[in-house]
Amino acid sequence: MKAGMAKLIGLASTKGGVGKTTIALNLAAVLARSGARVVVLDADPAGHAAAVAELGALPFTVTPLLLEEVEAKAVATWTKAVRGTDADFVILDAPGALGAAFGAVLAVADLVLIPVGASMLDIRGAAETVGIVRRHRKAGGRGRPDILVVPSRVDRRTGAGRDVVETLTGLTEPVAPAITLRAAVADSLSSGEPVSAESPSAAEFSALAQAVRVRLENL
Repeated sequence: MKAGMAKLIGLASTKGGVGKTTIALNLAAVLARSGARVVVLDADPAGHAAAVAELGALPFTVTPLLLEEVEAKAVATWTKAVRGTDADFVILDAPGALGAAFGAVLAVADLVLIPVGASMLDIRGAAETVGIVRRHRKAGGRGRPDILVVPSRVDRRTGAGRDVVETLTGLTEPVAPAITLRAAVADSLSSGEPVSAESPSAAEFSALAQAVRVRLENL
């Protein structure tokens, strides 16, 4: 990456319920606490990230930036707005459904995080998303976006939860440190805040942030 350019990180999954917005907001919080300038762009019509931000307790800005038209002019305007964001890191929360915004996030991102749970359906969804990102990367001819698979909402009391990282190596993409299923994570967002910086969950999100930084430095 060239110095001074914002690093664009997309959160994408064709399957819902995998913690995409939760990861986007808590990753942003870790990066912001480190002194980085961070902006989250909510491209999902569901608007979950923007709704959390409205409670006023996040240490960074969340801006809705929807793209609901496929016309070239609309896509070009949206892309210009993303790339013109004044920040060190821009985190894009993509919609779960395939469409103009989903594809646009993949087209502009330097790195795409793909959250995935431990169930068979979650892993199938992650495999589908990985395939879509690879096709976008090939079509774009720029060698990006890079991919980082993120085990999410992992219940380590189950066999699938304990084995999920090993299982995900079958996707043949880098796998990030896992994010454990904890009530405290959901509770914090309900009050408009990221997890406490001293909590076990914050340590996991910090490990994810470090993995993200490493991937971006290698681009």
